[in-house]
Amino acid sequence: MIGWNGPMLTDSGGYQIFSLGHGSVSEEIKGIRKKQKTLIKINEDGAIFRSYINGKIYCLTPEKSVQIQQKLGADLILVLDECTPFHVSKEYTAKSMLMSHRWAERSLNEFEKNNNGKQALYGISQGGVYQDLRRESCDFINDLPFFGQAIGGSLGQSKEQMYDVVSFTMDHLKKDRPTHLLGIGGIVDIFRGVSLGIDTFDCVHPTRLARHGGALIKVKNRDSISSKCKEHINLRNQQFELDNNPIESDCLCFTCRKHSRAYIHHLLKAKELLAYTLVTIHNVFFMNKLMASIRQAILDDRLDKEKNNWISEIPLHFDLASL
Repeated sequence: MIGWNGPMLTDSGGYQIFSLGHGSVSEEIKGIRKKQKTLIKINEDGAIFRSYINGKIYCLTPEKSVQIQQKLGADLILVLDECTPFHVSKEYTAKSMLMSHRWAERSLNEFEKNNNGKQALYGISQGGVYQDLRRESCDFINDLPFFGQAIGGSLGQSKEQMYDVVSFTMDHLKKDRPTHLLGIGGIVDIFRGVSLGIDTFDCVHPTRLARHGGALIKVKNRDSISSKCKEHINLRNQQFELDNNPIESDCLCFTCRKHSRAYIHHLLKAKELLAYTLVTIHNVFFMNKLMASIRQAILDDRLDKEKNNWISEIPLHFDLASL
């Protein structure tokens, strides 16, 4: 239906369960409650929730999640897990982790029933910010015949805590499996993750930025002090009202070849939907170019040099809650 003939990864619904009960990660960390809670309960069977579309009650089980992903034809499939919130106790995190492990076994069993050799299943490491739980979860995932592995759950409140959790987890996961980092996609985060051994990432970062007028830019194109420590420019800002330059002069995406910052600024101010499409095109193109550059830099053994083209050496000190 979408006309995409490349590889596809589907998530299991674990994060969506989290968002039904807690909102986004930043909202949960800040204690913001923007909309009605639609998650009814999570138990051994699965997650029971009320549809925000028609009000019906549904139960998403590990088996159902795998069945849906297999029917979608995804190449890479994830087991169902509970994405643990940030604010819960270690006791809750441990209980949730063990339940996610049992869900993982059920997901694996269901996957094997219809395994045609064209799809691959990833296990997910849980355990929150607690090293002993992360080690236990890694041992569990390592012992099961998954094709790949992912790092999920709460990664902490700050960037540095997130890097510490990912680094520790990577030390305890198998080295001969592809490793995916769930829900992380900032430019600095990707370079840090790659340096730790992460292979793939997924995140709404490029499209979420676009919805707010944010366009990703390389460090050499950040032409003001105020934007030096940011990964994007906000095209809603007044400074772009008469700016006839493209978002990036060296970008070959459709948006940068055809449209100016001023035009997109106008569309954003007029609340024209085309604005979000144009900025999204640029941001997705930007991310694909970034990842291609990283892959080539690894082959050429010049990753540190390549990093300087994309990010600033100015340290970024801010909380995950600010994202």
